[in-house]
Amino acid sequence: MTLRYGHSAFHLVCVALLTLLVGCQGSQVAKSTKAFPKQTGFVERKIVVDGFIRPVWVFLPPDYNPNRMYPAILFLHGLFENGNGGTNVLNAGLAPVIAKNPKRWPFITIFPQSTGSWKGDDRERLAMAALKDAEHEYMIDTDRVILAGFSFGGLGVWEIGAKNRERFAALVPASAPESLESVSELTTLPVWAFASHDDPVVNSDNSVAMCDAIKSKGGNARLTQFDSNEHDCWLQAIDNSELIKWMLGQARNPFQSAPGAAVQASGRLKSWGTP
Repeated sequence: MTLRYGHSAFHLVCVALLTLLVGCQGSQVAKSTKAFPKQTGFVERKIVVDGFIRPVWVFLPPDYNPNRMYPAILFLHGLFENGNGGTNVLNAGLAPVIAKNPKRWPFITIFPQSTGSWKGDDRERLAMAALKDAEHEYMIDTDRVILAGFSFGGLGVWEIGAKNRERFAALVPASAPESLESVSELTTLPVWAFASHDDPVVNSDNSVAMCDAIKSKGGNARLTQFDSNEHDCWLQAIDNSELIKWMLGQARNPFQSAPGAAVQASGRLKSWGTP
């Protein structure tokens, strides 16, 4: 892995300070669904991995019905959202986006928390154990599971997705460092990557290099770059593209996958309006 950083190390310090300032955002995200029916919305779970108790947050749509199958997203957080409990894992990336309109979010979404990055076999086991636990506990259509992530979680998408490509329907990394050594194992999965052109932390050239390399080997990868300097571009990805509609349409085996009513949802967060 050759990580291409943004404009300067100073920006890394700025991002770290900003993370401290918005550290309470995760708690607000968790509270965003407090009026939901019991055991739906943002729910905290505990799993045991390698002998250690690990925290996992799961989002369940308010209309969750155990007699129906749901598409799912396994989301890998960035470096500043690591830890061992609490709501820090919900501070950035996809969780705050869901909290803006949680009544209309159609995916069961799983947020495991690493104590650092997502590199290494132990972090891979954690991510896959969180998915396995959710699939055991909830009605997840195992043919319609997306692996997504932000920043160093996006790097986890490349690397964990490459090692477990048979488990996922598609990959969605945002602001991700490159992992060129994983490319040969990523050509069988649909990929939609996102990046900000002037990202000060992880240069968008990382995403360009990965998508170009995957396509050069016959894979299916697309990249959307936003004309901004935001490292966390997940809100733009959801709000300014058809990503939701695209993710709802992905399946490992579309002939056996349970369709579900949520497939009819709009692809853009703003267009949903207020329920």
